[in-house]
Amino acid sequence: MIDLQDIITTKRELLSREAYSLSPINYSAGMAEDQKERYIQYLAEQNQDLRLTSDAMKLVLEDFMAQMKDLKAQVSSMESKHADLENRLSEEHKLRKSAERKIKSLQERLDYANQERFGDRRQKIKSKAETGDSDRNKEKDDYDGTDDTLRTDSVGHVQSPEVKEPSGKGRDLSNRPDGYKTTGVSGEVIEHPSDLTKVPGRIIERRMVRVFSFRTFLTEECFEMVHYAEPGKKPGWGYFPSEGHPEVVTRFEGTKATPEFLQAIAYEVYVKNVTFGLLHQWLTDMGMTVSKNTLRNWLKKGKKYLDELVCVLKSIALEKDSIVNCDETWCKVRKYDHYKKCYIWVLVNKARKTAIFFYENGSRGREVLTDFLGDAELKSIMSDGYNAYVFIGNDLKSARFKDTVHQVCMSHAKNKFVKASNQGGEPTAERFSEILKEFFMRERKYDDAGLTPKERFRERQSLETKELLIELRSLLDSELSKDSEFRSQYYREALNYLNRFWKEIFAYLDDGELPIDNNLAERTIRKLTTWRNNSFHYGSDAGAEMAATYHSVIGTVKLHGSSVWNFIGTFFKNIFNGCRDYVNMVPDKITLATSQC
Repeated sequence: MIDLQDIITTKRELLSREAYSLSPINYSAGMAEDQKERYIQYLAEQNQDLRLTSDAMKLVLEDFMAQMKDLKAQVSSMESKHADLENRLSEEHKLRKSAERKIKSLQERLDYANQERFGDRRQKIKSKAETGDSDRNKEKDDYDGTDDTLRTDSVGHVQSPEVKEPSGKGRDLSNRPDGYKTTGVSGEVIEHPSDLTKVPGRIIERRMVRVFSFRTFLTEECFEMVHYAEPGKKPGWGYFPSEGHPEVVTRFEGTKATPEFLQAIAYEVYVKNVTFGLLHQWLTDMGMTVSKNTLRNWLKKGKKYLDELVCVLKSIALEKDSIVNCDETWCKVRKYDHYKKCYIWVLVNKARKTAIFFYENGSRGREVLTDFLGDAELKSIMSDGYNAYVFIGNDLKSARFKDTVHQVCMSHAKNKFVKASNQGGEPTAERFSEILKEFFMRERKYDDAGLTPKERFRERQSLETKELLIELRSLLDSELSKDSEFRSQYYREALNYLNRFWKEIFAYLDDGELPIDNNLAERTIRKLTTWRNNSFHYGSDAGAEMAATYHSVIGTVKLHGSSVWNFIGTFFKNIFNGCRDYVNMVPDKITLATSQC
């Protein structure tokens, strides 16, 4: 109301300035008195009429302003409601987008889980088939009794399959052996000749027929101990062998088992991944009375000496300027009344053919690796993209390992793009996988050619390699600049992984000795993942530490290409015979130690 009155006053002043003179005109000049009175009466009536009109207009204006006030309040309320609805709509839109992304992510995970469980687990891009194969069971499930859902694709138009000539194109025959080994057993062959005098006729030809016999049996051996007393000495116990019997009591220290028996149970548990329960059942079925804890304790006695050997192997693996691969895997360990997810680590030195497993209270933290490495001056450490390895080669995080090159496995990056293509349906991911695959193909070509580190470095710095690197970087930058809202989760992870660890992934190009991937460590630690699937858990931290010790020896022996069975047996026999020269009991020198013991 006040605002409108101010507006009217302002308009009135403007009109008075434009339409009226500043000095009022005297219209009564020259009139007679009676005319003036009538004129005054007329003006009074006009003034009263204008006043009534003005009062009426004021009332109308007040009603109008009241209505305007109500309308403003309603408009303000509507605007508030509109803003609230817009906010709610925006929130619902965000929630819907988030739900769509979660649904897509869950669907990708479900497809990946189904692929891992039921499909082909090879890490390769799958070609998209133009037409799917007819499925009779699916047709039955989809049919609901109506004609629209009736399909007979699987039986209606069956064409005879075309006979295609076998083609060798596209097949990788690089790992095919030059020849095939016939069945045989190393060692002395037991021959059973025929009595030729019993042949009823003329002999045309003679030949040996191979038959393989597997004999496993348990024997309880009792050694007679004699309690005797020599003149002037305290009584004692002793074994005095008779002719044709063992010269000493063949019992491994701290056990009631022979070195061969300890060799057998160690091989069953840590090479064949047999659980202690199954091992106990096997021995019980063979007629032996023994507890599972007794078997564990016997293996602990063997671990005591294997720990000394592992210390020697560790010093070999961490020699100055060594190139090592590192990885870790999880396991369940019993902690008091519950099970906890813990981690066992592995470090592999390919050049020295040494693998060391280590366990520190089940931790996956950085301090486990730093404590294990100690003051080692390594040339490089290859790993995956786990955060515990980030400190390597970083001056700000570790002054001790600032000169060590940190490498990240290229296979991890490639497999992420394969997953993004197969499960995420991202077409560009296939191109990333193809470029990364080209790097591996070039490395395989170098291996086949037997290049020296200097020659390999020269090839890694070639123009063709740099062109691949430039193409990959350009494609990565192009994809990162695009909107990632509707991008597959697997594809987003692959792009971020490649971008975050670009320097570490391609660090191998700067040295001819560095590896391209971490497959060596992953193959070495895979034995533990198989054991985890069979045994499910360790009963204590001591059990996990014992597994790490045995697997360190087993992994090292495998890298040397030797027989694990023979090495474990020879080692325990040497220990039984009193040999403690652990430096010469490593896989490539144990025969020397055996001859000296």
